[in-house]
Amino acid sequence: MGLLRLLSRIWDAITSFTRPPNAATLFRRADLYRQEGRFEEAAELVAQGLRLAPNNGVGHLLSAYLHLAFRQIGPARSEFQSVLDLDPYHPRALLGLAKIALEERDLAACRPFLDKALQYYPDFPEAKALQEMVASWTMTAAPAGQRPVYAGPPIQVEKLKPPAGGREFVLTQTDGTLVFSQQGDKDAEDLAAHVTQVYRIASATLQRAGLGSLRRGIVQAFTETTFFRSNDRLILALSFPQDVKVGFGLLETDKLWTNSLRELGVRA
Repeated sequence: MGLLRLLSRIWDAITSFTRPPNAATLFRRADLYRQEGRFEEAAELVAQGLRLAPNNGVGHLLSAYLHLAFRQIGPARSEFQSVLDLDPYHPRALLGLAKIALEERDLAACRPFLDKALQYYPDFPEAKALQEMVASWTMTAAPAGQRPVYAGPPIQVEKLKPPAGGREFVLTQTDGTLVFSQQGDKDAEDLAAHVTQVYRIASATLQRAGLGSLRRGIVQAFTETTFFRSNDRLILALSFPQDVKVGFGLLETDKLWTNSLRELGVRA
């Protein structure tokens, strides 16, 4: 823990004995908790702060970030919009809405948010990087049931041997075509689209740094940890409970990746 963070906590503890915390104090403490991954505690502090200051942009922005951590996209969008109602050119709120639109594969909605953020904050590096990433993408979301259909050999799940402790396993082509999903229902296409989007954003970020495309990755969220393997044609994502041991997750993902390639007759 950094010295400034420690001093901030000590000061908050001292002042809490003499006066009730104000909204700014609650939001500052909530942001520290959020950065530490203590999302539920942070959310409670934000809710307290917004009861004291319902028109506070910082509070609504923190609330949006926490909704995203809980994968609550609709409420997150509403909170980002609440920030823009108070400040129509708030760069972080515009970036947040752009990222939501990007995850939903809606470039038509994504680009205006980025353009507006950079119009008033041209040196905003995150918005500029994201704008460059999507500039050449031609990604139009197809309605459910109308997306490309996998035409390769059928997959036999018993030969893939997914781990018993895994939550979700999805295998897609890099264009978003679903190859296989444990879910096996209408949500599988949406999951494949999400996995593909994560892969594309991560690969674009790595390529900007001269590191090539994503080959392995780990995404830790509030409720789960997802492991990725990929090559130029396929993407595999395997999710476990959030507290899974990283070494175990990597090992099981590598096994599943090898089995998937063997079943499809594809070289690594």
